[in-house]
Amino acid sequence: MMGKVYFVGAGSGDPELLTLKGKRVLESADVIIYDRLVHPVLLYLAKESAHFIYSGKYPKNHVLKQKNINQLLLEEGLKEQNVVRLKGGDPGIFGRVGEEIATLQSEGISYEIVPGVTAASAASSYSGIPLTHREYSSKVTLATAHRQAGETIDFKGLTENGTMCLYMGVERVESTQKKLLEQGVSSQLPAAIVEWGSLGRQRTVTATIQTMVEVIEKHQIQNPSLIILGNVVSCRNGADWFEQLPLFGHRILLIDTEKIDFETIISYTQQGADVYAIQVGENRDQRFDEVHQQYLRDHYFDEVVYLNEELRTMYKKQWDVFNKRFV
Repeated sequence: MMGKVYFVGAGSGDPELLTLKGKRVLESADVIIYDRLVHPVLLYLAKESAHFIYSGKYPKNHVLKQKNINQLLLEEGLKEQNVVRLKGGDPGIFGRVGEEIATLQSEGISYEIVPGVTAASAASSYSGIPLTHREYSSKVTLATAHRQAGETIDFKGLTENGTMCLYMGVERVESTQKKLLEQGVSSQLPAAIVEWGSLGRQRTVTATIQTMVEVIEKHQIQNPSLIILGNVVSCRNGADWFEQLPLFGHRILLIDTEKIDFETIISYTQQGADVYAIQVGENRDQRFDEVHQQYLRDHYFDEVVYLNEELRTMYKKQWDVFNKRFV
């Protein structure tokens, strides 16, 4: 008897953007294959026997190449178990879910797709920018800057009374700007660039088509970032609701010798903090050792909250040790 593969959209950034169905499926999974853009605190929802496999992809440096991921899905899906392929955002929006489904179909492996909150929705909402507006925009286009050879986009038509969301667009912003201006799009059309949307480390900068290249360079904005083009950007008026939360911008590491509850973690993200949680000590869940090392290689945290009084006393002067990959 074969298993079943669930393609689950983890949402974009904020762990609470996971859907109720996604949470239920994640809690019952035997194997979880997760991407780099998935917030790994979601793994705290997994049962104790679940196996974690990291498939994170970096620009120009794929940890697991797509063909290997496809093969992995086949191998795990042929076993009698529930497999969750946990993807950032929504699996069906630039998530290559079509290729992975075709692989499963070739072997008759059953699957389900659980949609997630895509970056366009999350980054715009958490920046105070509506994607549609009765006065400014009656349509929304989701596009990627990484286009197939010879493929063209009607920037002029799509931005007229519309909003355009460019995924993974920062690296190719110069060529995008050139195409926009060549097609006669107004150089003064507003643009917003949202980095790490819906996480406490989110940064939102506004510009115009004319200035967006220099603004990105000035602020050293990097992927993952979303570029929003359209007059709806003018609805943003400085720091919006998310950026006004009391802990927004705080990068907090929670540490305990006991397993850290998911509800404890989100009590910080609900206040706007960028949070990660680590259980330490001999009794720690060792499945997370590799997860922690991978995540801390990419992200830093400059505030520590010890949830255990003994730890608080022991390590209050040793934050540097933790910051140098302590598990």
